[in-house]
Amino acid sequence: MRGNCWDRAASPYFDLWVPRLIPYHEDLIRRAVPRPGERVLVTAAGPGAELLPISRALEGTGMLAATDSSPTMIEHARAEAQKAGIAMPIDFRVADAADTLGGTWDLIVSAFGLWQLEDRDEVLRSWSEALGEDGRIAVLEWGPPEPDGPFQLAELALVHTAPELGGARRGWALASRESMGELLASSGLRLVRHAVIRNTMSFGSAEGFLQALCNGGAFVHLVEGLGRERLGAMAEAFYARLDPPSARTPLSFAPAASIAIAQKSPA
Repeated sequence: MRGNCWDRAASPYFDLWVPRLIPYHEDLIRRAVPRPGERVLVTAAGPGAELLPISRALEGTGMLAATDSSPTMIEHARAEAQKAGIAMPIDFRVADAADTLGGTWDLIVSAFGLWQLEDRDEVLRSWSEALGEDGRIAVLEWGPPEPDGPFQLAELALVHTAPELGGARRGWALASRESMGELLASSGLRLVRHAVIRNTMSFGSAEGFLQALCNGGAFVHLVEGLGRERLGAMAEAFYARLDPPSARTPLSFAPAASIAIAQKSPA
């Protein structure tokens, strides 16, 4: 999914979402605790928001690789790493999330990528098999869901307008400790830490938020093909759920995201 769709969405995603998401990525890396000398793989890396904090933690030692199925995202990540002055070499590859590059890793990182995958079990098994002794996986996903949050209200408006898309955001269900633990266990992994984090993000208007969501955010692959009329109906349904119900309503909220740290289950 990340390939063609995210190639087209790369620029608005980078401009509109990455600055708002950096605190979440930084929280993930703090809890993943990369150590000097470790081998770290970042999957579905997007524009590479994790690379700078990881490189600092590694202190220029070990190995760092970043993959994404979107060539455009990988080029963004490469350019941003250079701009940030990251001194250690980074192996950038266009690859699917399940591809561990034939390596053995101390840490595999996935931020906001697992929910998009239909073959999550297969991907997690691939990661598990690529972990070295005492290796770990660090996953960041949106949720638990909040009924009155802008993301959920927009999703309700989308499903109201396009019922055939119902359930398209099932990834929210991954967020709970129980659900994540069960998913990891099915792939030979055990959940060792789970935390819910929040960071504030603001939009000048509800219209700006919805445009960002549809052009460079989580709705990109869902709204393609809906057509102008249905997109307009979705927007009106979203604005009607706000207080006050207007496209001009400013939004400031702190959506919940869950961090899961896992290791291989004992043989």
